[in-house]
Amino acid sequence: MKTVKIEQLKEILQMEKARFQYKKRDGTIREAYGTLQFVFIPEKLRSDKESRSDNFKYFDLEKNAWRSIAKDVKEVTVLSQ
Repeated sequence: MKTVKIEQLKEILQMEKARFQYKKRDGTIREAYGTLQFVFIPEKLRSDKESRSDNFKYFDLEKNAWRSIAKDVKEVTVLSQ
């Protein structure tokens, strides 16, 4: 388990899948298993487009959908890679 900044999480998710958690705006803890590697994302859900918001966008492998982390979240805890 290690705490990383959002930029570091982005680098990790570009290279592999990871389980991580972060505190949402409402104070609840969200645990996710995600990636940014297209090989693990269903073709119909892949996109090269940049997000229109400043939020960090990742693909949630358990929800099989894109999710985002609010731009004001500065750190996440990586539970496993």
